[in-house]
Amino acid sequence: MQRASLSRLDSLTGLRFFAAWMVVVHHFANFAGLPGLWRYQGFGATGVTFFFVLSGFVLTWSFVPGDTPPRFYWRRFARIWPLHAVTTVLALPVFYSMRDVPYDWTAIGLSFLLLHAWVPTVTTYFAGNPASWTLSCEMFFYALHPFIVRPSLALRPPALAVATAVLLALVFSVARWSPDWFSLRIVGWLLYVSPLFRVGEFVLGIGLAAALKRGFRVRLGVIPAALLVAAWFHVHYQLSADFPAELQKLTSQATYVVLPVLYAALIAAAAQLDVDGARSWLRAKPLVLLGQWSYALYLVHATIIYALIDWIGVRGNSDWNVLWLLGVSSVSIAVSAGLYYVVEHPIEQRLRAWQRLRTVAVASEAVEQT
Repeated sequence: MQRASLSRLDSLTGLRFFAAWMVVVHHFANFAGLPGLWRYQGFGATGVTFFFVLSGFVLTWSFVPGDTPPRFYWRRFARIWPLHAVTTVLALPVFYSMRDVPYDWTAIGLSFLLLHAWVPTVTTYFAGNPASWTLSCEMFFYALHPFIVRPSLALRPPALAVATAVLLALVFSVARWSPDWFSLRIVGWLLYVSPLFRVGEFVLGIGLAAALKRGFRVRLGVIPAALLVAAWFHVHYQLSADFPAELQKLTSQATYVVLPVLYAALIAAAAQLDVDGARSWLRAKPLVLLGQWSYALYLVHATIIYALIDWIGVRGNSDWNVLWLLGVSSVSIAVSAGLYYVVEHPIEQRLRAWQRLRTVAVASEAVEQT
């Protein structure tokens, strides 16, 4: 099998920051509106689509044939759960005590276990730290990955293309006809939160990485790919408002397929730069650092924003709110950096080191018994 170079893909780390900051801007709109962005305020929520595609891509790109599911699961637990637990504890006073919301310990318990996205009730899938519903999806994706990755890597690019087309057709079918099958409440959960629906984005990332490993080359640059994403935002959030009702509906449904594909193109374009050893501004050290802090930024920013709302109230719409955005972003980034160096990175390294020691001990014991 023709394989691409397994170089570090630092451009993707830099790209992660922008996706996380998109989510920050999305939630910031609940605190202070920016008139120029009011029609686009939903775009930031699509940052999670980027992360789901990226997750499938990165895990497949770094896959080693000799890896085992238990070792893989432990590494993923070490990567996401400790910081999730800490940021959930930080979030509880903000989203419950400060807002006079009764503590639902069953829902909060499910959030700690990362099972809450499976329950189609808003008070459950947004329980604890509301941003953590995506981690519930990720845990499901991780559970599947060891069983999907090998068959995907065995497929040739034409077969991968066919499988991807079938997957996207299935996603569009669910988006198109689920309102006819389910209640509005269930549809809202299904198309945004449900791990079963969002797994298509993760699998798309797996297929993309498998194609690049088989030697598929991406001819599209990062800037053109980003412009395509921006163009779709403009169509979806601005132009479609003037479309006939049926076309407006179709555009909204098509975004469940178009946007993951465009994000996949952006991810592939950035990865291709690193594979080729080409220049990439996304590999600049400050951006890589911001990318490393992006997981913490994603988990802590809403707590900071909603704490501000509780303390000083919602700000009115104003262009001057860009100063608030810069301030909130700076504080959130500073806190995320602290969480990365104090909690996320050291605990992950210790848990991984424990796994390595355990693996060596088991191997030594096996040798002694032979």
